[in-house]
Amino acid sequence: MNYHVLTLFPEMIEQAAHTSILGRALKNGCISLETWNIRDYSTNKHMRVDDYPYGGGAGMVIEAEPVYRAYSAVKDKIGRKPRTIYLTPQAKVLNQTMVEELALEKDLVMICGHYEGIDERVLDESVTDYVSIGDYVLTGGELGAMVLIDAVSRFVPGVLSNEESAQFESLQDNLLEYPHYTRPEVWHEKEVPAILLSGDHNRIEQWRYERSIERTKERRPDLLQQSLQVHCACYGNEMIQEMADRLCQTLSRYGQVLNFNRKKLRKQKYYFDSHDLVVLLAGKEYEDDAGIPEAFTNLYGKDTPCFLFVPETSIHDVGTDQAKRTDKLQRLLERRGFLMKRIYPLFSIENHCKETVLKIRKILE
Repeated sequence: MNYHVLTLFPEMIEQAAHTSILGRALKNGCISLETWNIRDYSTNKHMRVDDYPYGGGAGMVIEAEPVYRAYSAVKDKIGRKPRTIYLTPQAKVLNQTMVEELALEKDLVMICGHYEGIDERVLDESVTDYVSIGDYVLTGGELGAMVLIDAVSRFVPGVLSNEESAQFESLQDNLLEYPHYTRPEVWHEKEVPAILLSGDHNRIEQWRYERSIERTKERRPDLLQQSLQVHCACYGNEMIQEMADRLCQTLSRYGQVLNFNRKKLRKQKYYFDSHDLVVLLAGKEYEDDAGIPEAFTNLYGKDTPCFLFVPETSIHDVGTDQAKRTDKLQRLLERRGFLMKRIYPLFSIENHCKETVLKIRKILE
């Protein structure tokens, strides 16, 4: 990941970035950072970059030309038009889905405003994304840029020593993280919960899930409304089953996989509501095997969001038996109370699992 920051105060970025985990990542070459001083691109002999706003009003506005010249220099160095972010409170507030999506880029350009802002015309020509770090106003965009750099870098391979630290943590499922404890077992007469000392990993995971829900309900009830319990149901060969496991783990720490290759599971009935997310993976075996009519027909929803993954031919080859069966399954699920959000080809999991999960999250927002 290569960061390029356009700013009037490059020292603010440089000093903050070269410490702790970011400093180590820069040293190891996992990320790179280059600051571009907007003043260096001023056409004024005194290196002035601001002027009074048209229409009157308090404060000064950064001129378009020096920003554009600095942006053009970055673009020429990269060799293409890059993903360019303007840090401003007049934008959507940064969230985990946005962070993970930005982490897929090779280069990120950030423009830091100051004073009353930047001439709108240059923003129209250069900016691809407007991002806020919260509903409050700072003196400049530098601190916002550092927040973004820190958050995004955690998803760049090699930045964290433990990949699980980035994959499973606060906000992974729109839930706050569970409480943490370390030695000693008793501190100020407060004991570590006994379950954490039991060695029973299934019970520990369930305890953590319950504590996450409790903490979110207490501190961020707004997030709880957005949290969905993930269920991935599959029918197909071993590769389809592996895809279901992979997709479920990427979507949620606490997701459930329902393998309908097992007749016992196909015979049970499953009921979901609007707090669930159901994802179905139907392999070629499902569409070819008319002798397994109960697969997926044992699911009942109530305004339950649903995504369906099928072979590519079942989407594009209109009129074929496979496409007709996919259409029949979709109509059945909709009659059963599911809200069909999107149908994807199965190869999107195999080749682009992370990107596909981000698309699902954005659709659900």
